[in-house]
Amino acid sequence: MNSTLALTKIKPASPIDATVLKVILAVNTLFLSTAICLFGIAANIVNILNFRKQGYKDGVNVTLTALVISDLGVLITQQIIIQIYNPWLDQSNLVMLKPQLFILIICINEYFIRVSGLVTACAAFERCLCVVLPMKVKLVMTRRVAAVVNISIFVAMVSYVVTPYSFVYVGSKFIPEYNRTFAYVYFRGSKGALNNFYIVDALFIPNVTMVLLLVFTVVLVTKLKSKNVWRQRVSNTVNRTKYSITLKERKTIVMLLTMSVIYIVCLMPHTALNLAAGLVEELKIDGVYFDIDLLVSSFSAISEAVNCSVTAIVYFKMSSKYREVIYDMLHCRVKK
Repeated sequence: MNSTLALTKIKPASPIDATVLKVILAVNTLFLSTAICLFGIAANIVNILNFRKQGYKDGVNVTLTALVISDLGVLITQQIIIQIYNPWLDQSNLVMLKPQLFILIICINEYFIRVSGLVTACAAFERCLCVVLPMKVKLVMTRRVAAVVNISIFVAMVSYVVTPYSFVYVGSKFIPEYNRTFAYVYFRGSKGALNNFYIVDALFIPNVTMVLLLVFTVVLVTKLKSKNVWRQRVSNTVNRTKYSITLKERKTIVMLLTMSVIYIVCLMPHTALNLAAGLVEELKIDGVYFDIDLLVSSFSAISEAVNCSVTAIVYFKMSSKYREVIYDMLHCRVKK
């Protein structure tokens, strides 16, 4: 009995008051994240309609459509996670307890986040080629090549979902607290292999994506500046036309640079949290400090939703063709 009391005394408690946590989760998830997600879902549907009306004459709209699809996946799965976070949702009436549901859906959400980052990197790389090899890029990055590359990203990243699911299986478990049986996620062997997978993932894929985006951004900015200086020195109009990029391409580059910066800024908190949860045992589900994980996740979820929702605003501000199609869509609707 003494040893039991000793263990009870030294067991740390959550540093966050339950009521405070409940209020913050409600504000961040049920109000802020939900509002941003719903706006983002509607905006991305408009994006798809817009790109469809513009057509797919080159690879740019193909890549942007792939980005829209991945962003929609992030926002839809995040809405499901928001309901899991919902402090007023009584889990006793659910088929599976909230932490178990979270284990299953978070992998799909992470899948779309990773795809979104890689597609953004792919778009930035294509723009790099446009600046570095302006006369050859249109022969290399065709509409078909862009479609194959983006589909390959979606297919290759399926391993991100398959791998963690291979470590678990769904069975049933009687929970005395609720006096009923729930569907329950069991681990095959120890949790160590799954934890190691998440640590590698938190270190590798997001960081590689961000490094690629940073490299492409630096290359684009450097090349654009050097070409501006070069154009000012060259007086031969024919040579300028031959070796410089068009105004439309410059606008597209600036737009993609903006999207790359938004992705890096908005996804940094999410990546840091994943790494911390992989390294610190207490931050994992059922851990002593899992409340801290929930709290930080509620803020990182807002930044994720912002990243997937502001693309329509960026397109509208920076693409004259996008604005033309929007105005045309609104004009047709008003006529009807």
